[in-house]
Amino acid sequence: MKKLTALLCITALLCGCSDKNSGKTDNNNTNSNDVTTVADATGNIDDTTETTAPTEPAPTDPVLDLDPSEMPVTGNTKDMTTVSNLDWAKIYRDALNEFKKSDKYDDTARFTIYDVNDDFVPELVISYGQTGNKTYLIKTVSNGLYTQFDPITECEMLNYVMDRSLITTTRTRDDIQVMNIQLYRLKGKALANVGSFQRSNLAVKEDGVFVTEEKFVEDYNHFLSGFTKDIGEDHSFDDDVIKAALGEYDNWKDAFAAILTDYLKTKKENDNNHFSLMDINGDDIPELFISGAYHYAPYVQMFSWNGCPVPIGSFGNSEGTIGYDEKAKEIYSKVDSPSYTAGSIYTFEENYKLVQVFSYGDSENAKSQDENAEVVYKLNGETTDKKSYEKELKGRLNDSLYILGMDNDLTEDTIKDFKAGKYTEPSKKK
Repeated sequence: MKKLTALLCITALLCGCSDKNSGKTDNNNTNSNDVTTVADATGNIDDTTETTAPTEPAPTDPVLDLDPSEMPVTGNTKDMTTVSNLDWAKIYRDALNEFKKSDKYDDTARFTIYDVNDDFVPELVISYGQTGNKTYLIKTVSNGLYTQFDPITECEMLNYVMDRSLITTTRTRDDIQVMNIQLYRLKGKALANVGSFQRSNLAVKEDGVFVTEEKFVEDYNHFLSGFTKDIGEDHSFDDDVIKAALGEYDNWKDAFAAILTDYLKTKKENDNNHFSLMDINGDDIPELFISGAYHYAPYVQMFSWNGCPVPIGSFGNSEGTIGYDEKAKEIYSKVDSPSYTAGSIYTFEENYKLVQVFSYGDSENAKSQDENAEVVYKLNGETTDKKSYEKELKGRLNDSLYILGMDNDLTEDTIKDFKAGKYTEPSKKK
């Protein structure tokens, strides 16, 4: 299955980086003739992308017919319209306490509170189980209705695609060597199954239909574009963390301190965790950036504040840091792997989402492993030549940035100092 996973990651390579997962790219500017559509939960057409019509029949593989192309998720809805002073935080606290008392709760359990359907009321997502075989529970409050969806099981990950407000599940079946990605959109009390991508070692399917590799790659990169975050993985069930996530602290310092302490509790012997604080949205309250485990699995987790710590997402493989251009108000993230280099630039919007405004990537590093490797250059998901690539990067990238994620070592003493208002502020580095 490692081979299959690598194949899917290569599908979306060289177009940017986001969260802790590879394979998240942007390819909005496509050239084509045919039109592929994805319908939203109400049946309305939401997105379109043009693709070149295949000149040969798409390859097929019998094993893909053994894997479901559609995996609906149903739920149980409770009418709460008669409840006075309906409060999502109280509902979610009850749900978290109930889960913590259940036989499903163990040391793998995590949760996220984040708005995934753009109605300004967050959803609660709980995860549990071992890596590669996780179960996710999604709960939402909308227009006085409280919906608890049936468990989403046997998942490798559950992601949120910010550009398109899509929830995606990723499953792998080792028995038949198939990877299955389902696309969902949350509308009210419905979690609509709006598309799917499936891959075996021999063929690919899109929405249950065999397609060419070219079409698969183009549509995959189109719909799973921009910044993508893990959901269900942000917080532990520590009492102080739950209190922070539900907005029960009086100030942002105490809430952020609870988040930092939670990271400290899980810090391993060889980890080298740090944190930074910088206001990047102009509300006079800094965002929190925590770098973790960068010796072997680098990432920077970003939190903002709206009365609760908002888990924006993680920048993966970023060498423990990300950059911030204060003048342009842009966040820089870069991946430099043995086979490719890729980077993305984002703006942080008022709805607590990161919007990708530029991406680039090249596979020059692959030449060091295989002198015959073909070098590919991409700008915003489009293939280009080396000269144009280098010229664009020279004019677009700023090498004088605030470095976020490495300013303060993460210890009990530095957390105490932070609560007292004492911490090292970010500095510019070249």
